[in-house]
Amino acid sequence: LTFEELESTATEDEIAAEQAAARTTEVAPYVRKRPTRQPFPEHLPRERVVEPAPAACHCCGGHRLRKLGEDITETLEVVPRQWKVIQHVREKFTCRDCEAISQAPAP
Repeated sequence: LTFEELESTATEDEIAAEQAAARTTEVAPYVRKRPTRQPFPEHLPRERVVEPAPAACHCCGGHRLRKLGEDITETLEVVPRQWKVIQHVREKFTCRDCEAISQAPAP
């Protein structure tokens, strides 16, 4: 093959590659939705179980605790022919001496 023939085949290959690239289309990738936990229906009866709070600060041993808030974990309990939601409440307390936050362990 001569140099001119090699150049012509190279340009033909480049043209074919450009045409193939023009024929392809970009498709957006599928974005998977993250599962979200839905709250239990409001019409179900709820039973509130308050976990015992710490009596002293775990950090400094101080007894001057004040309530900061609470975390509620809901579980669904099935009694034959009856449904109810159990709310496990863990109250949060903060120490007035060292400002550390303490909370009962999760059930």
